[in-house]
Amino acid sequence: MNKHADDLRASRRRTLFTLCGALLIVGVVLAAFGQIRHYALSAIAASSQHPLKRIVMVDTPPYLSRAILDSLAREAVTYTIFNKKHPQYAAEIRDPLNGHILRILAEHYVRRSDVGFNAWIRQILFVRRAMLPHEQVIEIAARYRFPAAFVKVNHQYYLVSRSGIRLPGVYSLRQRNDLHWLFTLTGYSGALPKSGAIFPGAAIRAGIALAHLLQHRLYSNQIRDIDIAGVGKPSQSRPQIVLITRYHTEVYWGQPPGERSFFEVPTDRKLEYLRAIYQQYHRIDAGHAYVDLRGDQVLVPSAAASQPVYAPVTPTYPD
Repeated sequence: MNKHADDLRASRRRTLFTLCGALLIVGVVLAAFGQIRHYALSAIAASSQHPLKRIVMVDTPPYLSRAILDSLAREAVTYTIFNKKHPQYAAEIRDPLNGHILRILAEHYVRRSDVGFNAWIRQILFVRRAMLPHEQVIEIAARYRFPAAFVKVNHQYYLVSRSGIRLPGVYSLRQRNDLHWLFTLTGYSGALPKSGAIFPGAAIRAGIALAHLLQHRLYSNQIRDIDIAGVGKPSQSRPQIVLITRYHTEVYWGQPPGERSFFEVPTDRKLEYLRAIYQQYHRIDAGHAYVDLRGDQVLVPSAAASQPVYAPVTPTYPD
């Protein structure tokens, strides 16, 4: 009898402990929910106290003008706040807890490279919110494409990147001359791609490769244009690639860099020729109408005869 009473009391204690534990867990959950709700309400209140004021491009390269960077920032405003197709983006971009809209914005820049100046952007590194004391700022960081050269098409000038992509904008002769450190690829006869698309054909690739080789050399400021009209059309009368100097003379380069032929010396030898000619004459055309770098010796026209002569026979180098 006593044993039965003890078991009954023990069972009641266990039930009481279980009920207390359950009430404690419920209390903890309710308290946590209250904290979460308080945080959410605080964030919503903060969003009204920190309205979205600016969208800015950060960590930008020095070769991009302020006008281009401002246009890239305005593209984000147009796509999110004034998007008629997706009007909900306007509220989402202002919501400090919404990260999904930031991913959508990042994808837009790369997916729609044909819009505005977007083709300057090669990769988006991050799109993030920065909360300042009285405003909210969207910061956009990217890797940008670098211009390799101009391409002349129908008397107008277009920029091409190192990977062959047409960059935004149409440039005048004056603007091209202002950016005198960039060579101009002439003789291109293909279709003009839209902004953000690749220039088709091997000629542009060859011109970009040669421009990269010749940049930052001592004599590079003497080169104005790279004529690529003959690329892919081997001819004994006209070289595939011709360098046009600022003296309106020509340097016969020949086949595209990296290609090998029994009839032409390799690229490294041509570069040695150019360096030797520049050191000897201070002009890469050696003061003549043309210089031919394709053979085993440098060929220049004779001033006293109609037949060309070879000179210098042996490249000269400083001690």
